[in-house]
Amino acid sequence: MKQLIFIFFIFISSLGILADKSFIFSEKNNEILPAEEAFGLNFSKKDGNIIALWDIKEDYYLYLNSISIKQEENEIAFKSLEGNILEHEDEFFGKTKIIKNLYKISFKAPQSGTKTKLFYQGCSEKGFCYPVQSINIY
Repeated sequence: MKQLIFIFFIFISSLGILADKSFIFSEKNNEILPAEEAFGLNFSKKDGNIIALWDIKEDYYLYLNSISIKQEENEIAFKSLEGNILEHEDEFFGKTKIIKNLYKISFKAPQSGTKTKLFYQGCSEKGFCYPVQSINIY
């Protein structure tokens, strides 16, 4: 009986040590990237248009219908140039479209001094959803 208690004690103690050293419960598996890293948004200008490119990390996605651009208070149209758009069953939004890996859009560059913002929202496949992100453009 003493041997059984001793073995049980050693087993329980070793779990704590292994967990402490992240052998079993890796912190990396629970890590959530900041939105800027998860969605890697970059802008460029070409022929009077702004090109927005999201380089979306693995295990992250954007909601297609969350992307909008506003000049002053008016929403403006954008054109999808490239992307991996998928159907998705979302626990909050139901059937919706998401974007994985890469998404590239184009829209008319604002006139100098015009307040322009781009909005988007995405999630981690680990269950964390980011608040709506807003970026001032030029």
